[in-house]
Amino acid sequence: MFIFGEHGLQTSQKDGMKYTLPGKLLTNSIDKYFSEYLAKNWHSASQFSRLPCLSIAIAGFLFSLMSSSTNAQIEVTVDENVSNPIFNSILSEDAEPRPDILYSTLNKDTIVGEVLNNFSYPIELVRITATVYDKNGIIVATGDKYVNDYLIKPGSRSGFDIFLDETLPSKSKYALTTSFEKSEDDKPEALQLSVGKNSKSSNTFRVLGEVMNQGKNDANAVKVSAIFYDEKHKVMDTDYVFTNPDIISPNKKAPFEFSFYVDNPEKIKSMAFNVQSDEFSLITDNGQNNTISQQ
Repeated sequence: MFIFGEHGLQTSQKDGMKYTLPGKLLTNSIDKYFSEYLAKNWHSASQFSRLPCLSIAIAGFLFSLMSSSTNAQIEVTVDENVSNPIFNSILSEDAEPRPDILYSTLNKDTIVGEVLNNFSYPIELVRITATVYDKNGIIVATGDKYVNDYLIKPGSRSGFDIFLDETLPSKSKYALTTSFEKSEDDKPEALQLSVGKNSKSSNTFRVLGEVMNQGKNDANAVKVSAIFYDEKHKVMDTDYVFTNPDIISPNKKAPFEFSFYVDNPEKIKSMAFNVQSDEFSLITDNGQNNTISQQ
């Protein structure tokens, strides 16, 4: 799914960068005429089938042509500028639905947000790709990041943050795309999460907690994710940590700690937590991430 922050056109890929480009659609002309050539010369071409190696080569060649018939190119002149994208609109890359990006915002050089699994099945390897444009619609930066959770169950959400690692021009806008895979791994609920004390200073926020493994086997690579919201439930920050140690034996506990810099920690009013391991998921009554309000 393309989520444009004003004018989506077709996208092209060049030098590892994604571009939104105007231009005409080109197809490979050999796809159009090769079948006509075979029709006119079928008797001669059929003689080649007597040679097994040549037949295999021809079959491979035909398959490559058939495969390339759906490919296209976008042609633009070298000095042509990129047209302005349409922001705050949605354009599907294909006919398939995509996970919902519930909210996102650009904070200096980082895009933070959360994505919702709106399917009836779990999804994994959910990746968010960002393309940033200046006020004239010219691409200035790109970056991508997997969301913070290994797997997102139906109706659950996960946070993401994409660090762009460069100074962006004022009035920058951005487009987000999502990709994912359907997961066959519906992890059983066996991890109990509890959140303890949190503290705020002039520019930092810190929260402690622990995870208990109620499963019958070890929980490996235990990962706790968190989304931090303001009073309007807009994402301020998102992060993940591993428990210490990150392998928890049955009926044992391990602590975790979030500590990060934030301009105004007093604006954090609620937090959503999730925990997963290679084997297990969070114990919860409704499948949603645990959300805790700040007083």
